[in-house]
Amino acid sequence: MLFGSHRSAEARVQVTVRLWGDGLVERVLITGGERTALGHLEAHDMCEALVAAGVPRRQIILETRATNTGENVAFSLTRLKGLGLYEVVGSVIAVGSVSASRRYLMTLERHWPDVIKMIVPANKYPVAVSDWSAHPDFAAEVLTEWGKVQPYLEAGYIRELNPETCLLIV
Repeated sequence: MLFGSHRSAEARVQVTVRLWGDGLVERVLITGGERTALGHLEAHDMCEALVAAGVPRRQIILETRATNTGENVAFSLTRLKGLGLYEVVGSVIAVGSVSASRRYLMTLERHWPDVIKMIVPANKYPVAVSDWSAHPDFAAEVLTEWGKVQPYLEAGYIRELNPETCLLIV
């Protein structure tokens, strides 16, 4: 599941292309209904970038209504159910911003608890993930994400991770 973005789309596409090339994914579900600066839907732009990099269009599923992480997951599940694919999915690799990795997994846990969940984060910053605190924008993004977890848990938007269904790929 490729979470939409217009701020870090290039990094997310690169990660997804690598996963495809390594044979780790059979299909790519791109979710994102926000509009880019050019007025395009994030999912459409990311789809075109994936196709240009060699991912066959027929292996890409688009969800183009979501405007936040909860909708990304909920609308994607509806899309998979509509295509008759929901029941056959045993695992999902989430691709999104490195700073929001835990929240992506926690959102998946809330909406899709039985599937095995993994994450391959995309880093748009010119520093290693371990050096996040040395880059002011990266640090601000990490701290913003950290501040979201507890309120989102309390609101029921996300759920604590189950170690039996939540794995990590780095």
